Amino acid sequence: MKIQIKLSKDEAEAFKNFSNVVKPEEISDDDFMKTIFVTGCEALNQQLAQMVQQYAKENQAELESSGITVVEGEDGQVQLMESEKVETTEAVEEA
Repeated sequence: MKIQIKLSKDEAEAFKNFSNVVKPEEISDDDFMKTIFVTGCEALNQQLAQMVQQYAKENQAELESSGITVVEGEDGQVQLMESEKVETTEAVEEA
């Protein structure tokens, strides 16, 4: 896959300055750019996951009315489960 990013003159200059300061000499420009891109994707993914966690905690009633149960773990992380599955799991645990 090939991705092209068009930068303004100022953005290109800022990236060049950033690259000159932090890029290790033994890493090629292409590998450095790939690393920055993948790291950015991972950071965005983590941010989105945190936003979903926060939304789920703040909107439990709304989610439950649509058939989704918010299950909070001991570590504070939440999982979204179909209410039917939660009820089935609870019934099995009680038996």
